[in-house]
Amino acid sequence: MHARLSAVVGLSVMILSGAAWCAEPLATITVEAGPYARVDTPVSVPLATVPEAAANVPLSLQEVRGSDRFIVPAQIEHGTVPRLHWIIKGTLPAGQSRTYELVVRNVVASRQVRAIEGAKDLTLQVGDAQVMRYHHATVPPPAGQSELYNRSAFIHPLWSPAGTVLTNIHPKDHIHHMGIWMPWTHAEFEGKPVDFWNLNKGEGTVRFVRYLGTTTGPIYGGFRSEHHHVVLKTDAGEKVVLDEVWDVRVYNVGGPDKGCWLIDFTSTQRNIADSPLKQVKYRYGGLGYRGAAEWDEANSAYLTSEGKDRKNGHATRARWCDMAGSIDGKWEGITMYSHPKNFQHPEPMRIWPEGQVFFNFCPSQAQDWEMKPGEDHVFQYRWYVHEGKPDVDTIERIWHDYAEPPQVNVECSRPEQAIVLFDGKDFSHWRKEGDGEIGWKITGDGAMRIVPKTGSIMTKRDFADFMLHAEFRTPQMSPEVKGQGRGNSGIYIQRRYELQILDSYGLEPKNNECGGIYKFQAPDRNVCKKPGEWQTYDILFRAARWTGEGQNAVKTHNARITVFHNGVLIHDDVEVPNKTGAGRPEGPKPAPVLLQEHGSEVSFRNVWIVPLN
Repeated sequence: MHARLSAVVGLSVMILSGAAWCAEPLATITVEAGPYARVDTPVSVPLATVPEAAANVPLSLQEVRGSDRFIVPAQIEHGTVPRLHWIIKGTLPAGQSRTYELVVRNVVASRQVRAIEGAKDLTLQVGDAQVMRYHHATVPPPAGQSELYNRSAFIHPLWSPAGTVLTNIHPKDHIHHMGIWMPWTHAEFEGKPVDFWNLNKGEGTVRFVRYLGTTTGPIYGGFRSEHHHVVLKTDAGEKVVLDEVWDVRVYNVGGPDKGCWLIDFTSTQRNIADSPLKQVKYRYGGLGYRGAAEWDEANSAYLTSEGKDRKNGHATRARWCDMAGSIDGKWEGITMYSHPKNFQHPEPMRIWPEGQVFFNFCPSQAQDWEMKPGEDHVFQYRWYVHEGKPDVDTIERIWHDYAEPPQVNVECSRPEQAIVLFDGKDFSHWRKEGDGEIGWKITGDGAMRIVPKTGSIMTKRDFADFMLHAEFRTPQMSPEVKGQGRGNSGIYIQRRYELQILDSYGLEPKNNECGGIYKFQAPDRNVCKKPGEWQTYDILFRAARWTGEGQNAVKTHNARITVFHNGVLIHDDVEVPNKTGAGRPEGPKPAPVLLQEHGSEVSFRNVWIVPLN
């Protein structure tokens, strides 16, 4: 599943008429622009209930316009949950939507974003145009400088769409500056100071370990690399403290003809030592950018999302910062965006008030903080590389794409291999929890309705990994009924993990409201319909992994859950470390799916499941 090259579905200019195209869609996907216009916007969605995606069946994405179908370039990223990526081509005005269908079809790709790995480095390019170079081999400093400056795991050059180099390494004033890189500066480990940034101190460094994957495709190309942040001097000698993974993706957006690149950068850092790494409050450290060698105070400028510049931007916070300058009379630049989920967002910044261009998003400016053993810290950024001086309208539009992306709704067809657990006829796939007959009622509209105080029901068959589709309806309650009394039920996965059902229309998302993984995680958004209206859950479940049997069983991986509520992604491959609420204890054996009776007349219909092992 973690292939070195992603499987892709590609590009064509074919237009398929309704008469000529009759393949049954596996899913219908709707993209809603929301309050902002979208222009050449990358979007993605997990294919949680499309088993063909996990099976590497060739797929094609078609945009629906009346009776015609237009083939859209798309790409599948394989992983625990396959994910579909594509680009909303052209302009999608605010408040409007586009509809797509996913079908089985092999399509030939056209322009690719390529990852080209060499002996010392890896280059990402769109078509034949180079975008960036990442160095996995150690790069020595200029002659006469200390070997402590040896460094790998950084990006240089970053090229503009016109081919100009927008980064710099080993400048005379700061030999340790390395294009785009991400070390910490003022830290403490086991009671001693450590600096991974100022390499000449000999306290710490960062080293490339290995590639975890490279991707070439029609939507994005990129790489995933592992780095070690090493403390050079401890009582036990060198010690690796942070294990870091970079995920860098260049999108097939813009290009030399349009004068821009779009890049996503994610650094995930985990403390793998036995002691915490303390980050001491300091003015710089973290994601660093050293601008083009030709840029100086006279021919370059900074601009932040809050309107700050070179003279007043340092130590302020911003959603984004643009650095631009003139080379041979032509202005080019880069905007760096901080994701809203980042620590200390909007992040404090290090901006040089004079001289050449240096920029740093620096959460440590705000306070001391710790990276505890076993914890992941995720830092996400988007880079917009552009020709010309910064255009604030364009920069803000890209910010909304990144921070408030379009809503993607997915409606999946029932796969041929699905087991229909309830089709409105009988309870042949179900039994009562405990002994006795099922007390629920089958209604005239093809549903089953809970009869309060008759008990929960569960599948006769046990399941491990699966895809599950269920439709439910909460009853209209009297206004005096509050809280957990408003149409309460739930789907207990393996009788262990509850996905809550409740009348939560119009309420704030919470972990005990509808869509919540009960008392563990709230849904990303509340998309509940009004009581009395039918709603859907589409669930992809990957069971916990165990070694050994019986009392000797040891869990090696937690359960993972992806959920679409009414077609909207509300849980994206969430790791669940233990049973929830009143769930049964975790264990290595498969177990039933349970529909909870909790005193409310909740109804269910059209329930089907696809076992995945």
